[in-house]
Amino acid sequence: MRRYGTAIIAVVVLIAAVALIHWGLRPVPKAPLTVGTQVGQVAPDFTLPRLDGKGSVRLWALRGKPVWVNFFASWCPPCNAEAYDLAQTAKKSPGLDVIGVDLTASESSLAKVDAFVTQYGIAYPVLLDENNTVANRYGIQAIPTSFFIDRQGVIRAAVSMPLYPALIKKYLRKIDYPAQ
Repeated sequence: MRRYGTAIIAVVVLIAAVALIHWGLRPVPKAPLTVGTQVGQVAPDFTLPRLDGKGSVRLWALRGKPVWVNFFASWCPPCNAEAYDLAQTAKKSPGLDVIGVDLTASESSLAKVDAFVTQYGIAYPVLLDENNTVANRYGIQAIPTSFFIDRQGVIRAAVSMPLYPALIKKYLRKIDYPAQ
């Protein structure tokens, strides 16, 4: 009789242990990601026309690839300081979508933006934020400002300063893009 009691207790303990392990190993549900401009949030969607007149670009259409969004203006000295390195990185980085968002409302003319693009050999899409709507949505306080967005559309870094090659590599790693 005592053997059966010990066996029953052992079975109950075993069942309890299995249950605890089963429920303890379940993945903890993640909180849904929110849309916003902070690191860890999904980047707000936008659609803007291209400077070259070839349609428009929608940010969320770029999901599945790492994206570097750079807010700039052609008259901005720090924007000019990083433009060459940004253009060269974009040319040497297959699978990375780089897009420039020009704060067009602050420009004296589109011809100056076009001259900026030509001067630095920019081959990535340059978008026109004609009323600073997107810049305001992203809380742009200073330019240049860059957002590094991963393949799922989540912001992994936001930087408000000109970037040089070593920093560019650092931030590209944050979106799992291999450094050049």
